Amino acid sequence: MTTETAAPAAKTGTDLETLEKTVTLPRRPQAVRWRQSPRGVPGGLGPTDTQLLAVLEYPAAEGQALQAALKPTRLTVKVDDGGWLPAATRDALKGATAYDAAPFFKGSLRQGTVFQLPDSSTFVLVLFSS
Repeated sequence: MTTETAAPAAKTGTDLETLEKTVTLPRRPQAVRWRQSPRGVPGGLGPTDTQLLAVLEYPAAEGQALQAALKPTRLTVKVDDGGWLPAATRDALKGATAYDAAPFFKGSLRQGTVFQLPDSSTFVLVLFSS
């Protein structure tokens, strides 16, 4: 007899303080929305692996300073948001510029990418553990 356990629900929030406990923020955003969810799948990633997805909105000057400090990557945009991102953000991601997210790494969240939405100071951060 086997018993299946439901995966823990995703945690979401809009508070900067909680996000700062989870990731390093090289520049302080003026607004955030974040979602931390389990990534484990049977036979694959372990149950403690997580993904953090955050929308970071900066004042124009701070967004430009952050963008200037980031290193571009050749990654294509592929974000598994589980339907959490608004449709407009998901559409804007198609034209986003990808950057190495190393400046945001903290704790077990040591892989990922940060995307700057076109013509904006909004960034979408995707980090995960493995």
